[in-house]
Amino acid sequence: MWNWLRRNTEPLAALGGIATAFAALSALIIIPYQVGQADLIQRDQTAREIYREFLNLTVQKPELARADYCSINKKTELTAYGAYVEYLLYTAEQMVETSPDWRAPMAGYLSDHMEYLCDPEGLGARDGVADLLAQTGLVCKPENTCPQNSSP
Repeated sequence: MWNWLRRNTEPLAALGGIATAFAALSALIIIPYQVGQADLIQRDQTAREIYREFLNLTVQKPELARADYCSINKKTELTAYGAYVEYLLYTAEQMVETSPDWRAPMAGYLSDHMEYLCDPEGLGARDGVADLLAQTGLVCKPENTCPQNSSP
């Protein structure tokens, strides 16, 4: 046995070097994949927590979920409604990023607030709102404006 090892020292060393290189190459491929998968799982979990909080807010403040933007007159109500829709946008963005399956449910929530989302002097002028609406299949149309804001 010892003689065989002495005779084959160089081939065995080369084989060990190949095995080490293969292990290092495997690590270079597998580790970034595992980190990426862990990141996806974490983002999905975070998005679900945000969605849960959004549902909780909707249950606590149903008047904001069904508010008529065009008829809100008080500044405090408008501020609360704006904050609610901002949180809805944040929730929709997070959920749509995690899975395209969330586009339809988020479109359902967003469609109830199109007047506010399409207001050119409000959120409609902000970058990203139109993109998010388009991702969920929604588009600002003339009927999505308040009657007092539309031109004759």
